[in-house]
Amino acid sequence: MSPEKPDEVKRLTVKRQQALVLVTGATNGIGAASATALAKAGYRVIVHGRSEARCALVVEAIQAQGGTARAELADFASLAQVRAMADRLAPQNIDVLVNNAGVWMNEARETEDGFETTWQVNHLAPFLLTQRLLPALLKRADACVINISSSGHRSGRIHFDDVNLQRGFSGLRAYCQSKLANVLFTQELARRTQGSSLITHAVDPGAVQTQLLAQTGFNVPAAKPAEETVGRWLAAVLGPEGRDSSGDYFEPDGRRAEPSTRDTELAARLWSMSERQIAM
Repeated sequence: MSPEKPDEVKRLTVKRQQALVLVTGATNGIGAASATALAKAGYRVIVHGRSEARCALVVEAIQAQGGTARAELADFASLAQVRAMADRLAPQNIDVLVNNAGVWMNEARETEDGFETTWQVNHLAPFLLTQRLLPALLKRADACVINISSSGHRSGRIHFDDVNLQRGFSGLRAYCQSKLANVLFTQELARRTQGSSLITHAVDPGAVQTQLLAQTGFNVPAAKPAEETVGRWLAAVLGPEGRDSSGDYFEPDGRRAEPSTRDTELAARLWSMSERQIAM
């Protein structure tokens, strides 16, 4: 979605305008583009990031265009910071949570919590954030949790006995594992909230020109600016058609697609392990 053609975002329901949305990892790329698009559609936006200065740039840009935004700081490599942010935000009536923050690591690195950084930032941190916000989200009408995954989930495998990949780390293995975790988390969250007003979906945002893509070292000529891509899937997930079901997987053009798996036992096993890990 380009700034000159905001048609997709305008498809977002009027009912949702002035709703409060938290976008994690919103200081650049997909997160910044999503926050900007949602603000243009009338959402009040919380811009999350690690850097106060970088958050301020996005907030100021949104406000300059007439939108409503503010910043919230937390480093997802620290589960303590995630808990603190969630506790600050829980009373604030968030309607939509976009779990976008993510990293690609070319070398194995542990967080202060003892987990491989990709696993923690891409999966455990959003899992923890969502869990702590869930009671408040369930009180909202038409709440939504969007988990940004990737087509890379199709190459992923959850290494339950070695999520830190100590027996063979590569950036690609770590990333694909985390993106599969996003899909399975979405499915299990949908199962656990069935019958409530909350829906959740996973999204493949497609090949997008981001800092993360640059870090992979992959040459992707078809990659597009984030501003040109977010409108379609945002409108599909947050529009009326997105509420037809929960736990689905959306492609960049806003169409539903089948993920690599819908293994309910695998999803439940991941949830249980993740709960144990965030409790450590």
